[in-house]
Amino acid sequence: MSKEEFSLIHMKIVEDIILESLDKAAVSMEKMLKIRIRPKIMGFGLGPIGRIPELDELGRFKVNLMRVAFRGEINGALYFVINNHEMDLINSVNLPESVVTKRNTQTKMMKHDFMSEIENMIANQSIVAISDLLGVQMIPEVPVIRNMRGDLVNDYLENENEQINTQFYVRSMLSGVVVNISPYFLWLIDKNFMRISKLNIVI
Repeated sequence: MSKEEFSLIHMKIVEDIILESLDKAAVSMEKMLKIRIRPKIMGFGLGPIGRIPELDELGRFKVNLMRVAFRGEINGALYFVINNHEMDLINSVNLPESVVTKRNTQTKMMKHDFMSEIENMIANQSIVAISDLLGVQMIPEVPVIRNMRGDLVNDYLENENEQINTQFYVRSMLSGVVVNISPYFLWLIDKNFMRISKLNIVI
């Protein structure tokens, strides 16, 4: 489907769908962390996602990347990217001091599991919102989590574009209003999103 076939009016309605999905993700994150979260769209559109320069600038600093793929009438994946410093900040605000200060295998697992639960809930809330808004079935798969250098994330996403055959992307951020966190929340979706949204959107 070319850009010409997808009108500005359709794109505005798609933007509303994105905003509603992000709002639900932000509400879920707020409930988990007990802090205010402001969702922000940094870009969306047709075709594969491009490079995110800020990730390259992280260099060798590590990030936590969760991938939640989904399949059904629409296929793709959602990605939650947060650097390790932000993870430590979230853990220090939300977990008991005895867990935060200790550095053994058990506390490390507790911190990891807490973040995984947050990220998985955010992704699943967005999948449910997209599914409900477009009236389609989308089944989330088991999350896959990687800890990797920030400057390798763009190469990873480029490979994901090829695997998914991305035809629509969303680049967003879920920022803490008071707490200084700004993790990325990314969508890579196949051509069915464009086709189904065009069929289901009534102008």
